[in-house]
Amino acid sequence: MSHYEVKAGPEAFLPPAAASMGNVLPDPGEAHIGGEVVPEEEAYDKAARMILGAKVPTIFPGPLVLWKLNEHSNAKAKAIRELALEAPMR
Repeated sequence: MSHYEVKAGPEAFLPPAAASMGNVLPDPGEAHIGGEVVPEEEAYDKAARMILGAKVPTIFPGPLVLWKLNEHSNAKAKAIRELALEAPMR
């Protein structure tokens, strides 16, 4: 099965729902990155390379963190904040 990845450009402003494009939730120890389910460590490595290599690095945490939907949101928000402080962003 081919994987779906949000394309650069106008689509990125309002991408379709992941589930409607055939994406499934990863199992514990796995992560979703670039339209593929991969081991967590591989996803961390790829995400770090993308952030460090980006012309304008951007983090969009999504509704779970933005709206504090549950208690796990706080831990995720702190991790995202640490990333934003450590990565070379303006």
